[in-house]
Amino acid sequence: MFSFSIRRFATVFCVTVALVFGLVGCASVKTRVAERFSAPAYVTQTYAADSRTVFDAATAAVTQLNFRITRSGAAQGVIEGVSGLQSDDRLRGTVQRTIKVRLATNTEGKTEAGVLFTEIVEDDFNTGAGQGIETPLRNHPLYEAFFERLATALVR
Repeated sequence: MFSFSIRRFATVFCVTVALVFGLVGCASVKTRVAERFSAPAYVTQTYAADSRTVFDAATAAVTQLNFRITRSGAAQGVIEGVSGLQSDDRLRGTVQRTIKVRLATNTEGKTEAGVLFTEIVEDDFNTGAGQGIETPLRNHPLYEAFFERLATALVR
């Protein structure tokens, strides 16, 4: 009888521990799945300058980060660009980053600059040449670098 209660206790304990770890894991999985399927969010900062001045500063920041501008328009408040291709040491895949900048004037007359970086990865040319996977970069140092260069360009 004594061994039965220990066995039962051990079973209940193991089930409880598994259940707790399972529930904790579900929360992190749910967050990752939500991030994966949610729309990418632009990182924004507001500047006390007119939109043309911020546009010119943002254009300078984009080129300083070694992105080639593919589309821009001051009136539309849009700047888009791509980085150079980077390949792995075996030349089997490539990575390219994109930048999208959106500018808008708010009700206070200040200009809000929003930026989004994405990464396009093509792992293997043999299985699907020209078919990369585009993923938004979240919490990446490029955001800080962009806004630092934008602020520096605005001071000049």
